Amino acid sequence: MKIDLSKIMTLGSGLLRPEGVMAADDGTVYASDGRGCCSRTSQGGQTIFFGDLGGIPNGICLDKEGNCVVANIGSGRLQSLSPQGTPKVLMTEADGKRMSTPNFPFIDSRDRIWVSNSTAHEELNDALQRVIPDGCVVLIRGGEPHIVAEGICFANGLTLDAAEKNLYVAETMKRRILRYAVCGDGSLSGPEVYGPAFLGRLGFPDGIAFDEAGNLWITFPMGNAVGYLTPRQELVMAIEDPEGLVLRRPSNICFGWEGRKTAFIGSLEGTNIPYFRTPWPGLRLIHQT
Repeated sequence: MKIDLSKIMTLGSGLLRPEGVMAADDGTVYASDGRGCCSRTSQGGQTIFFGDLGGIPNGICLDKEGNCVVANIGSGRLQSLSPQGTPKVLMTEADGKRMSTPNFPFIDSRDRIWVSNSTAHEELNDALQRVIPDGCVVLIRGGEPHIVAEGICFANGLTLDAAEKNLYVAETMKRRILRYAVCGDGSLSGPEVYGPAFLGRLGFPDGIAFDEAGNLWITFPMGNAVGYLTPRQELVMAIEDPEGLVLRRPSNICFGWEGRKTAFIGSLEGTNIPYFRTPWPGLRLIHQT
C-alpha cells in the first residue's frame, strides 16, 4: 500500500519539534513541544500551548483521566501534565539508576506505564553516533519503577500488541524492532527480532504503533518515511518523502478521529502535524473508547 504525498494534510501551526503525538476521542490532537510544554490542536486546527515542563518533551501518551504523560528526554524526567497544565514528576530513576533519557511512554489496560530510556549516556548524541547497548525499558507499576529489559542500542518507541502478550521496542541504532514476551508479573522474556533484522540503510526506527489488522507502523526520521510490518513480518513502505515535501523527520505515529482511521505524525523538524487516512483503524489505546 502506497499513500500519495498529495493525500497528506496538515493540522495546526507554530509547533516546535512536535516529536510525540496522541489523538483524543474529542478530536483534539496533543503534541510535545520543544519549548518545554505541550500543545492541544482542535480538529478545526486551533492550537493552544499549555504546561511548563522544561527540558525537551519527547514521546507522549494519555491516561484515562486525560493527563498527558510525557517522556522528557531533555530533563531526564517522566512527567504527567494535567489538562489545566499542572506538572507532576512520575520517574527520574529505576532500581537506583538515573533514567537520564526517557524517550516514550505507553500505558496498558492494567494502568502500568512502560517507558523506554534510550541510553545511559548523559550526552544523547554519543548514543546516536555509535552502537552502544545501554538503553533499557522501565515498567512502572503502582508507582514503583523497575528495569525489565536492558542492553538495547538506543531504546526508542515501544508498544504492546492487542492481547498485551508482547512488548515491541524500536532498537534504533541496530535498525530493527525487538519483541519481548510479557509474563504475568510484568517481567519480560526474549528478546527476538521482529521483522527484518536490518530495516535498510536509512531504516533507523523511531515511533511504532499497531493498527487493528495487526500491522506495526514505524516512522523513519532519517529516511523521511513511514512504513509498517505486516503480521507476516514483511516491511511495506507506505510513505517515502526523501525531499521532505510533507514529512519533516517523522518520529511518532498515532491514530484517531472517526473510527481511528486517521494517522497523525509527530516530527523532529515539523511546525505542524501531518495526517492521512488509513485502510485500517488504529489499535484502541486506554484513553480511547
